[in-house]
Amino acid sequence: MLGQVPRKVRRQSLEVAFRSMGYRTKGEPFELHGYRELRGRRRFHAKIETFGAEVVPKAATIDLHIDRLNSDPLGRHGYEVDGTAIQDELDRIMRTFDAASRSGTARTSCPECGKELFSDHLENHMKIEHPL
Repeated sequence: MLGQVPRKVRRQSLEVAFRSMGYRTKGEPFELHGYRELRGRRRFHAKIETFGAEVVPKAATIDLHIDRLNSDPLGRHGYEVDGTAIQDELDRIMRTFDAASRSGTARTSCPECGKELFSDHLENHMKIEHPL
């Protein structure tokens, strides 16, 4: 399923946004990849075209699909491109990217687990992940 980056944003802000959503990130010169594990040997795989720049332009392509992992020795796998789960996840990604900092990354690390987050997400993270 394809989407678009809602506004111009720094590449580093997108990485932090992915990590705050539980994604592992992998950067390449012209793309940013995010992976989030699902049950049953499946994972979300998001790819954003960055055009090799530090600032990702508005309307850059977001490609989101679900990888179906099998035990192929060469690493080949199937994928799903449509469905309500994918649409819901794409909407969630868009909302998080829209909240990302425009000029820089106002980010912090959780003092308990060290997870990198947006500063305004730290309070909710502490309530959910590390309740007293």
